[in-house]
Amino acid sequence: MSDDSKAKKLVHLCSKYQEYLSAGASDTNGLKLSEALEKYGLNLHAEALSLYIGGGDVTGGFRLASPWSSSKCYLTKYPPQDADPLDIWFDPYELSFMVRTVNPLGYGKAVIGWVSISPVFYWQYHVFQQLVKFNIRDDSFLQVDDLLASRPFGVDKWDYASDVYHEEAAAYAFWHGKWVSSNIRSEAITELLSSEQLKTVFPEGMSYWDASFSGAEDSRAIFNCGEDKTINKYSIGEWDRSNEIGFMTVITDQVGLISNEVLPRESGECLTLQNCSRKV
Repeated sequence: MSDDSKAKKLVHLCSKYQEYLSAGASDTNGLKLSEALEKYGLNLHAEALSLYIGGGDVTGGFRLASPWSSSKCYLTKYPPQDADPLDIWFDPYELSFMVRTVNPLGYGKAVIGWVSISPVFYWQYHVFQQLVKFNIRDDSFLQVDDLLASRPFGVDKWDYASDVYHEEAAAYAFWHGKWVSSNIRSEAITELLSSEQLKTVFPEGMSYWDASFSGAEDSRAIFNCGEDKTINKYSIGEWDRSNEIGFMTVITDQVGLISNEVLPRESGECLTLQNCSRKV
């Protein structure tokens, strides 16, 4: 795919995804979005969305490719309550695949839930930027003038959303009723996943925003996954960003997916979200 062709297909995908969420995830818009996903090369996303629209809640009728081919995949509006460890859920709003996690010895119940099996893509984040409605709740912490504003991203490096502030990553996750992942949760899933599965969750060369406290109010935590499955933890400035830092979304059983009735939502230190992906 040439750079020009890819750029045009990316613009088309963003347009169709925005229309889909704006229309309340309607079937008609969903089929058009599925076609756009396929044209962009996201065949599994396209097929999962098409099957979900065609059959409503689907359990076990869709199989992912290796290294997830042995996992049962749920195509349902909400995360299934009876899923087993390593089962996959396709979220028809965020359009993300999430893996069911367990509680490895010593980690506690807080790590049980769902973790996305890839970082957030650029097109997902871009449409969030276009649709999110928000207020600045407290500007005493705000040190930048482009919060949630469109700017160039590292799409020439990879297709993932990078070069975003921690506050923006948290707002994106919260808008979808989820949270940004943490180093503790990532340590837990390294106990569960194979090396091949971890390569899809943690692409080489990428670090991730961390929901855990960094140790200081004026810094934020990040982590990455080493070749030996070691989760390495760091901290950087509160308003730093980099095209090598992306993020993942998670759901914990302790809280679950945040209801679309919970609006407005206070996000991070600065923002109040007035809408969400399930109620645009």
